[in-house]
Amino acid sequence: MKTKFLLLFILGILYAGSAVSQTTNLALRFNGDGQVDCGTIQDLDNLDLYAIQFLVNPSEWVENAYVFKRGSGDEEFSLRLGSTGQLIYKTGAQEITATTELPVGEWTQLTISAFANGIDVWTNGVKAWKTNASGAVIPASESPFVIGERFKGRIDEFRFWNTEMPGAEPENLMFRNTVNKFHPKYDHLLFYYKFDQDQCDDIVDYKLAHHGTPVNVTREAVTDNDYFKYRVVSGYSSFVRHSDRVQIDRDMHLLTNDVIFLDGQVSGYTGEITMTYPDNQGTLENASYESSYEGRNGVVRFNGEGAGMNVGDKVLNANLGLPTLNYGTIEAWINIEEWSADAAIFNKSDDNHQLAIKLGDESKKELLVVVNGYTYNFENALKADGWEHIAVAIVSSTGRAQARVRLYTNSGATQAYSTRISTTDADDDFTFLSTTADAVVGENFKGYIDEVMVWGNSRDANKVAQDAEGTSVDLTFPGGGDGAIYLLSYWKFDDAENPGKDTRSWKEMLGEIRKMYEGYRGYKIRIGLISSDKDDSGNKVWLSHISEAAWREQLVADVKELLPYCDGIDIDFEWLYSGDSRWNTGYGPMVEQLREAIPSDKVFSVSLHPVAYYLPAEYIDMPDYYTFQIYGPAVTWFAYNNYVAAYNDFIAWGFPKEKIGMSYPTTASTGSTVSGYKNIVAANPDLTTDQNTATMSGSTFTFNGVDCVKDKMNFILEQNSGTVMYFDMGNDVSVSDPLSLIRAANLVISANVDTLITSTEVSALPELTRENPQQTKLVYDEQARQIVVASVSDAELLRVALYSVSGMMLRDEKASGSQHSMRTDGLLSGIYIAQVRTTEGTDVFKFRVK
Repeated sequence: MKTKFLLLFILGILYAGSAVSQTTNLALRFNGDGQVDCGTIQDLDNLDLYAIQFLVNPSEWVENAYVFKRGSGDEEFSLRLGSTGQLIYKTGAQEITATTELPVGEWTQLTISAFANGIDVWTNGVKAWKTNASGAVIPASESPFVIGERFKGRIDEFRFWNTEMPGAEPENLMFRNTVNKFHPKYDHLLFYYKFDQDQCDDIVDYKLAHHGTPVNVTREAVTDNDYFKYRVVSGYSSFVRHSDRVQIDRDMHLLTNDVIFLDGQVSGYTGEITMTYPDNQGTLENASYESSYEGRNGVVRFNGEGAGMNVGDKVLNANLGLPTLNYGTIEAWINIEEWSADAAIFNKSDDNHQLAIKLGDESKKELLVVVNGYTYNFENALKADGWEHIAVAIVSSTGRAQARVRLYTNSGATQAYSTRISTTDADDDFTFLSTTADAVVGENFKGYIDEVMVWGNSRDANKVAQDAEGTSVDLTFPGGGDGAIYLLSYWKFDDAENPGKDTRSWKEMLGEIRKMYEGYRGYKIRIGLISSDKDDSGNKVWLSHISEAAWREQLVADVKELLPYCDGIDIDFEWLYSGDSRWNTGYGPMVEQLREAIPSDKVFSVSLHPVAYYLPAEYIDMPDYYTFQIYGPAVTWFAYNNYVAAYNDFIAWGFPKEKIGMSYPTTASTGSTVSGYKNIVAANPDLTTDQNTATMSGSTFTFNGVDCVKDKMNFILEQNSGTVMYFDMGNDVSVSDPLSLIRAANLVISANVDTLITSTEVSALPELTRENPQQTKLVYDEQARQIVVASVSDAELLRVALYSVSGMMLRDEKASGSQHSMRTDGLLSGIYIAQVRTTEGTDVFKFRVK
């Protein structure tokens, strides 16, 4: 038996390695001499309301072979094969002919639901009522529950519920889908065998109650069941959205098996790819890693003349994909070993722009800040011994012309932050964000430096203090909040093997996303390429250059550099219309060259539109699949009938149905203004699942509600087409909300991100509970103009943050103990979101200011 399992395990791994499969759907193969012993299940005794579901495919008709069986004689509870095509359902002394048309060599989905006076039998979704006045009570028995005795063929997706499945709730029957924890009757799922855990010798019960022991049974990948198959569920996001959208949690990832980060910014002029949050890897010269020094762990010692850490030219550049970076902040812990005038803590300077923080006159304990030819002197700013934290910020309250340099230090015995602000002429030039020079940390500095941060915004004294302590939520990724967007580079110096690692680079961010899938398999994390730069006339540039061989060669070369860090590439270039010759001269050849460069174990997809899908036929089969964007801003594209029409157009053009990825939006549109679905939900507390329009801020928005999304997913099943895509993760609501669109989609087409279990001795699946118990409560006191958050458990409060419905952080306060109050003065009427972090997790509340 172990030899068979090993063989099937190897085959399963090979199959799972294909680009599109994600998790592999495995079934059990029975050859007439095997079975699965599920042990004694006393929970079955005397049940009169219950449901059994499975997929079955007999390879040979063996009369009196059992799909399942428990006991014998008056204790028997079973389903067996009768004469050809006939299934006999037995409870005690009673037998019911469940069906007479079970085919050989084909997959059939069966659901048997017992009531007080008979059973419903669903065959591939078609119901037949089998009356029996005495009902179908399961007799008590000490015998084991056995699957597949004497059976020849395959069985898949076996579920047992300790409640009935009424015909009035067909979507809950999940005929063509696996079951996840958001199923409304999940707590009534008594045991559940997917048979997908090929690294475990036993048969895993996903409810962890009744694992099975197989005898002479093998697993094999299911490739011939169009009625029930696993599909790709793609979700778009970006590092910015993953920074500030707290609802993009682990559960949302587990409902998305193909996450695409739209962070590959392609130059329309050259084809060069620049990643949002570039990797500003540091290279040390005349400097070395130290495991600790005077109470700080993981630091770099700079040895004076010729010392420095070069971190490249992209630091503090205005990168595409980020909000406008008008200002900046440089922070660092420093420990001066030997004062050397003009040594730089940070320096990024060329002939046109400069930004440098240097040591000045030692006798004055002077710090110099150089910005574009102007030098700002801060006397008595530093001490000459021990660690101190400094921050230099470019700040303004009235606009760029009034910008100033602000210095924060925590020198002195009290370690309280001292704030100094420069006085400058109004014509000083603070435009330093396009500096082409390499940035250098610790240039000619003699001493120790730790925890260097570069921000694309101004930090105030409170934020700087939190940064120094390492307690700021803005340091968190993913889900840190609005401020987390602006942390552009962060050198912690904690990695002895690579002390110059930029922990805020795109590579590290992808690594943090992978941690959200720890304990799971069947997912991919990819990079989406976009090109948005425009010429002076407002036209996108890439269309004018895609037909140039050099442009495409640069693109392909840069894609190859990305591939070691991700699971594939998605192309999202907008747009080429019908009749444009560049489909043949540029776009098609680009697809061909990328296909040649992207290996088969990486996913290559192309994102097209209902108005821009005219890829020439000779290139259509090259991508693994297409993520068709069938939504606004034009409201007509949100409608179900246009969704169907678009699919028919794609088929007519020649796209294979298995490569067509239909989509739904998590956005809403008036036709001109686009907003997030999450904002619609927040502004309409009484929103229902059947609504596709709603009012917000006096305007009517069109969107896809829960029911519409389910309808669109069912259309994919009806057509047996390929994948589903949604745009985007950051504009949906939390999956704990019944109005969540990705939750609704998964109730029809599951992402099947699967736990990885190698032993049935596990005590719990590595999965969050269906409804996490809240550790806190929130009360909004309208009269006092404050919210009060209180712990309702042993959890201690850590932070309370307040967000607008658009996701902008409005307030962020450190909390402690079991209660915290936050003022709401100055807030306009409307819906707000409070995020409460505790020692036990995070709670999120919505409240309305009248």
